[in-house]
Amino acid sequence: MKKQIFKLAILALVALFYSCEKEEIKEVEVEVPKIVEEIAITETSTFNDGIWVSAEGNFGSKDGTISYINDSENGIANFAYQKVNDGTPLAGLIQSVTFSDDKAYVILNDVATIVIVDKTTLKKEASITMGLNNPRYMTIIGDKAYVTNWGSGLDETDDFVAVINLTTNTVEDTISLANGVEQILNKDNKLYVSHKGAWSTNDIVSVVDLGNSNAVTTIKVKEKPDEMFFSEDGQLIVLSSGRGTKFQDVAPFAAIERTAAAIQFIDLSTEAVVKELAFNENEGAELLAYEGGELYYNIGSKIYTIDDAATALSADTGLEVGDIYGLNVRDNKLYTVSFAFTSFSELKIRSLDSGSLIFSEAVGLGASKIYFQ
Repeated sequence: MKKQIFKLAILALVALFYSCEKEEIKEVEVEVPKIVEEIAITETSTFNDGIWVSAEGNFGSKDGTISYINDSENGIANFAYQKVNDGTPLAGLIQSVTFSDDKAYVILNDVATIVIVDKTTLKKEASITMGLNNPRYMTIIGDKAYVTNWGSGLDETDDFVAVINLTTNTVEDTISLANGVEQILNKDNKLYVSHKGAWSTNDIVSVVDLGNSNAVTTIKVKEKPDEMFFSEDGQLIVLSSGRGTKFQDVAPFAAIERTAAAIQFIDLSTEAVVKELAFNENEGAELLAYEGGELYYNIGSKIYTIDDAATALSADTGLEVGDIYGLNVRDNKLYTVSFAFTSFSELKIRSLDSGSLIFSEAVGLGASKIYFQ
């Protein structure tokens, strides 16, 4: 009799456990990648509502490409520029893209060229080939553009910002700056330039006062400053990755020993660092995104999030995303592109609420930048 009662008790527990497990399974919502179709490009195709992904291509092969994903994120067009322009490639390594109201300026670093396209149709309108030398990034103020140029990359004295007249598409002036100019932003008629250091290293942000005869001041930060954003309360946020002193010997050749790295906040009125979020020893981030007062950065293959009012970096475990080469955030979704130069990169979109993958598609070789239109 006792054995029978014991067996019944065990069966009851198993049934209860199974019932609870079934309930838990019902409550879990699993997101799955969308079904994405290839967009057929026609004479009436438009590209200004959606996502652009620029891919560098192989260094030296001059095969940079642009991929377009529609705003619904259920259609993709790879090699979009070539398809629109009768099969003609951009013919260079795409460093970055800058947008005006109606145009996209595609900076081809290795051939010192800026290709100007209609950002709605992606049709080429013109190109700038004179007055540039290893161009990197652009910012636009009115009818002028300001483009950072490394020069030779090895010469620490030949870096400059090219001033471009966007009416004539010609370089009309240059502003000499310290070594390794990189990202460039503008605010209140001033330019803010991070100095990553080209093939060397640097640890400053230059401020160019366009209203004061292009007078230049510098702000000392950690080594290799790159990504910059203006915070919602008007401060300049700068990510400095630190100088790598030892690297892993397999792709993506990330630094495993480095100098001090940090995310720093600069008061624009005093040009002083007012807050520093320091990474642990030999740790640093290469990528940073900013939206709605939230910062998103990588350490190795994980993404971390903090509020811009935070006084320390995240203590969370982070979201595993693999080896990535590009990062952006929009509408509570995380966009990354994989580090890939021997095969096509992958664009992946994840929910920031759940971390689940909701989109995964091949884009160009060496994809590095994600832009929202």
